[in-house]
Amino acid sequence: MEEFVEVIGVEHLKTILSALSPEEIVKPAYDNWLACQRTGHTVLNLETGKVYGLGIELNQLPLAAEIYIELFTIESHEEPVSEQDFFSKSEYEEFLEFSSDDPCEYVPDIITDFCQKKGIDEYERTIGLLAYNFQKNEQANYNMWESAILNKYYDAIHEDHNPFQFSHSTL
Repeated sequence: MEEFVEVIGVEHLKTILSALSPEEIVKPAYDNWLACQRTGHTVLNLETGKVYGLGIELNQLPLAAEIYIELFTIESHEEPVSEQDFFSKSEYEEFLEFSSDDPCEYVPDIITDFCQKKGIDEYERTIGLLAYNFQKNEQANYNMWESAILNKYYDAIHEDHNPFQFSHSTL
């Protein structure tokens, strides 16, 4: 016996996508990401229309009981924002001096230590930069971004009449 699940419609999906700010898209993934341990995802549940974060450990399978599509992902091995992008030019020069003062070659929290010393809100700046980069790189052409999400939607619900899907023969 086949189980039927009711999912949101395409127009509802488009409404949700258009209402999301870049911050609302990147923040749940970042909040669920853990360097070298957990990949962070921002997902949209296709049954409820809710957007939330999901952290998936290495070799862990995502929840099979939920039908969702990914809107944004930060891989566990990825550095979400580089040091050079994180700091202004003058801050970066100060940071390099600050980090060279420490005899230890690898200090995992050196950026956090520097931010605390300088009164920089590391979390807010990281979210801001992720959102800026997402908007610049992913959403620069909103229609293309939306089409890519719609492709994921059609794949997730196994529809065969996807007008956005290109086969290799049509390209």
